[in-house]
Amino acid sequence: MCHLLLLLPLLALPLLWLLPLSVGVPLYGGVVVLSVVIYAFALRAMRMPVCTGAEALVHATGTVRSVDGRKAAVWIQSELWSAEYGSEPLAEGDQVEVTAIDGLTLKVQKLPACDDRPPEGGLPRNA
Repeated sequence: MCHLLLLLPLLALPLLWLLPLSVGVPLYGGVVVLSVVIYAFALRAMRMPVCTGAEALVHATGTVRSVDGRKAAVWIQSELWSAEYGSEPLAEGDQVEVTAIDGLTLKVQKLPACDDRPPEGGLPRNA
């Protein structure tokens, strides 16, 4: 369907042969303007970041649910995934980032701990 929309200027050429020029040229101009608008929307859509599929998981962050040897179960984007991690050990509750995907197994790395908790009986440190 999209390819037919991109062919609109070519498909509208018979307007110039079948109609008087005083009617055909404005109609053809409207078709060309419509095509340019469609091209602009298509280009903008192609430049948008990936929102679905495996590509959307790379750089996503999640939480470790369980660890078993070199494998872990991680909760990412409301789904439980099987993951492998590098040399840095993981524990339950650690925050991880997806670095790659191998089939249905994610490759993850531990994110640095961020200690934003307020000190005992006081205000947050960055307040």
